[in-house]
Amino acid sequence: MNTYAVLFNVCLLAACFEARAADDNPVFAELLQKGVTMSDGKAYKLPAPAVANDLDAAGQLSAIEKISGGRYTYEDLVQKTSSAPVMIRIRTLKTAEGESATIRAIDVWFVAHGKWETLNSKDFLDSLAKGKDTEGENRIVSKSGFLTDEEMQKRNLKLQMPEGQEVKFVYATFSLFDQVEVSTTRYSVVTRGKNNLLVAGRIDPRFNADHDYPNQWRPILRDAAANISLGPPQLYTGAGAYANITRLAEPADSILVEGHIVFEEPYGWFEGGNELRSKAPTMIQQRAKIFRSKFGIASAKQQ
Repeated sequence: MNTYAVLFNVCLLAACFEARAADDNPVFAELLQKGVTMSDGKAYKLPAPAVANDLDAAGQLSAIEKISGGRYTYEDLVQKTSSAPVMIRIRTLKTAEGESATIRAIDVWFVAHGKWETLNSKDFLDSLAKGKDTEGENRIVSKSGFLTDEEMQKRNLKLQMPEGQEVKFVYATFSLFDQVEVSTTRYSVVTRGKNNLLVAGRIDPRFNADHDYPNQWRPILRDAAANISLGPPQLYTGAGAYANITRLAEPADSILVEGHIVFEEPYGWFEGGNELRSKAPTMIQQRAKIFRSKFGIASAKQQ
C-alpha cells in the first residue's frame, strides 16, 4: 500500500475489476473494525464512508454538504469540469517523538461525470493502464500492475474467490516528492453493488522480502553533481486504504469517489518535515483532474 499517491491508485484500480454484487468485503471490514497495525504496535482504524450506499438524492446531497462544512455548495462540487473542487482532509493521528514515525490519514471526496457502465469499459481501463499522467521527469508511479497467475504459482500463493468478490495482488513502485521511493504489494478485494463499487487493500506481509515486489522504502539521494541514486532499502508495512465509488442520483451520469487511507510516515522520509500538508493537496487535485478527464472521454466514446 503506498501513501499519498496510493489513495488515487486505489481509486483508479477500483475501476479495473469486474466483480458481481456482494455485501461483504473482508479487507474493508478489517480496516474499519481492526485497523492497520503500525510499528508502534497500535492499530489505527479507517473511518466509515461518509456517504452511505443506500441514500436517495436528498440524502446524498445532505451527506456531501456535511462533508464540505460550508466550504462549497453542492452545485460547486458537481460542476461538469475537471477542475471542480476536490475535498481533502489531512489528519495527523500520532506526532513523531524524536526520530519515530508519524501516523497520518488522508480523506478525499470528489465528483466525476460519465456513464456508470464506463467503469468496466475497455477504453477507460486502457486509459488508466497506460498511465500517461506519470510519464516524464516528474512521474509519480514508475511501476504498477497485478501479479499474474504464473507469478502467484511461483510464490505458492492462492487467491480465495468468494461469490461476488474479485481478489488481486496489486504491486506499485512510486516516488514521493522526489525524496523517497516506496514499493509495496497489497492484497485487494473489490465488491460491487447496484450503485456502488468498493475496493479495499492492505499491504501483504508475504511480500516483505520478495525479490521482485518487496514492501520497502528507499531514500532518493543526490550527490554534489546532482546525480541521483537510491539508498538502502528499509521495510515498509504500515498502510491501508479503501475507495468507495457511488453512483449519484443527481445530476444524472455522475459519481462520487470517496477515498480514505491511514499510513505510517517514517522519520527518514522527510526528516520530520511536514511535506504532506504543503504538497499533497496539489498532487491529489491533479490526479482527480486526470481521473475526471479519462472517465469523461471514455464515457463519450460509449454513446
